[in-house]
Amino acid sequence: MTLNASLVRIAGTGEVSLAPPGTPEPPDATTPLTAAWTGLGLTTSDGVTVSRKVEKDGTESWQMLSPARYIYKSQEFTVKSVFQETKAAVLGAYFGGITFAPTASGSKIYRAEFSSIPRSDVRALCVDWVDQVSDTEVFHHRLYVPRAEVSDTDDAQWSRTQENRWGMTFSALSPTGTTTTLAVWLTDDPAVLLTPPTQTSGGGS
Repeated sequence: MTLNASLVRIAGTGEVSLAPPGTPEPPDATTPLTAAWTGLGLTTSDGVTVSRKVEKDGTESWQMLSPARYIYKSQEFTVKSVFQETKAAVLGAYFGGITFAPTASGSKIYRAEFSSIPRSDVRALCVDWVDQVSDTEVFHHRLYVPRAEVSDTDDAQWSRTQENRWGMTFSALSPTGTTTTLAVWLTDDPAVLLTPPTQTSGGGS
């Protein structure tokens, strides 16, 4: 057995951000996102749930009980979180791109319309999270999805016993052009390498 407790990772803190579709991939996991990105703010303590599902059917043969090969039918890559801030970026994503505007010039009453015809609302998505193991061990992770759309929303309950919550599931969409990249994971954590670099111990020679 190969057991290494130092490789246990905890997403101590993080945030989900959105940008216009096609916003370029960030250069690394630590550089602050550009002004094109808008953070969705606080979430419940459950954080973010990332899911990958591949649907496939096995071939059936008269002579064999086991499939000779699999036929791939679909792939789904999703990011789910429950947001706690009631603001433009969150409401726009939850309600399919709605925007609020003053009812008149200088008015402090803001109005948004819900269309009877749903429309596509494609965004680029980033999930950032940090694991601070110690003062000298801090690992950054960033998941980048070039094209994503809200595929499911939780019921929003408004009550006096709980903050407003906006649960959303973002599904990655097929890439455009010739690329096959559905999502990108950027990190400075050497544990993800098949052969992590050797750490040099401190001290004089």
